[in-house]
Formats: sequence, C-alpha cells, structure tokens
Amino acid sequence: MKNEINSYINFDTKLVLKNKIPPKIEQECVQKFFENNKDGIFVDVGANDPYIDSQSFHLEQLGWSGLLIEPLPDMCELLRKHRKGAVIPYACSSSENHKKILPLISFGVCSTLETKLIHSNKLKKETIQIETRTLDSILEDNKIQPNFDLLSIDIEGHEVELFKGFSIKKWKPKLILLEDHVLNQKKHNYMIQNDYQLLLRSGLNSWYIPKNNKWKISLKAQLEFIRKYYIGILFRKFKIK
Repeated sequence: MKNEINSYINFDTKLVLKNKIPPKIEQECVQKFFENNKDGIFVDVGANDPYIDSQSFHLEQLGWSGLLIEPLPDMCELLRKHRKGAVIPYACSSSENHKKILPLISFGVCSTLETKLIHSNKLKKETIQIETRTLDSILEDNKIQPNFDLLSIDIEGHEVELFKGFSIKKWKPKLILLEDHVLNQKKHNYMIQNDYQLLLRSGLNSWYIPKNNKWKISLKAQLEFIRKYYIGILFRKFKIK
C-alpha cells in the first residue's frame, strides 16, 4: 500500500505527484497527512451513516474526538448508537438562515437543503422540516478551538450557503475535505480567496490546506488540476443532467 500511495503523494517530501488519488487509499492518506495522530479533532458536517463512506469513523477508531453534524433524524439515532462523537442534529446554512426551520429533500446521502438534487435524474423524494444553525455557532457552542484538525463538508450543493455562516479565517482547520462535483468554480474560488490551496482530490472530495505550508505540487498534478477545474467544467455540466 505504501508504494501505491507514494506513486500519488509523498508524505515524507510533501510532494503531490498526481492531482487525484483513488478512494481506496483516501483514509490512509488522511491518517498520514496527520502523521498518524491519535488524539485529533474532527468536525464532520453531513456525517450521515455511522460507518459507510464516513470521513471520521476511521479517525475516531484511532482515538480522535469531534462533532457529527447531521440533520436527518434516523441518521442521528444511528450515530448516537454507534459513534462516540457528539451528535449535532441540525443542518448547516447561512447566517440569514440561522435557527430557521427549512425544507430538506430527504434522499439518504443525497439529502439537501437545495431546491433540487445535484443529480437531477434522480427522483425527488419526501421533504422534511429541519432546523438550521451556522457552523460558527455550532463550533462556538461545542467549544471547538481554532486551528482544529479536520473539517469534512458533504451537504450536497449547499456548501456556498454554509460558507456564509462560517468564519474560515477564524477557525482555520488544518485540512478541509470539501465535496465538490466541480460544476463551477464557486467553492474553489471561496477557498482560494480565504488563503487555502488545493492539495489534491479523492473521489468527489477536494483537499484544501492553508497556503502557508511546505507542500509542493508537481507539474503533472498542476496540469490535471487545470483539466478538471477549467477544461472539464463545460462537459461535466451536461453529464450531470
């Protein structure tokens, strides 16, 4: 596994060789990024299932603690039963939406506060009423300290609204895993404007780290980024429909 990882990213020399790593090595790469730290802090926004495709369960097994932010009542029940992290039963949105009751399309891992699903070919399912909070308020209420380790955001297209209630320069997580279908550059531009840089991608997740770091990106990885974030956007918009 180490040789396979090193063909994509070298954690010893802090060099990214390819822009995208396969999902099967994502969790090990996250652990290596944090140098196998046993007591880190995670904030998992859109935690969903306790185990399946979880960005935080493997870290919790190592000894990490953190917040599991999930609006779906059935998922909250499972998280309370099977996970150690604090379960926060709200949806994250903008300051304007703070403490409002909003309709959420309930469709498992694709559930969203947006008016339609990202994959428009999927049939719209039931809508339930969910209470919202800003991410700022959740972090403050749960006494999370700035510069915490991992922030994972997977809320099916509502990320830009979340940003409007999140003071990223105050909290400055060490690593942000941001789900992005890259249909446009809105999320990426927000991260760049707030002094983060793209490290790599794994599956639909973009890895962002603060700019003041020692990581280097190979020419091959830079060209792959240009293809993904510029050339490919027009084709992807048609494909997702």
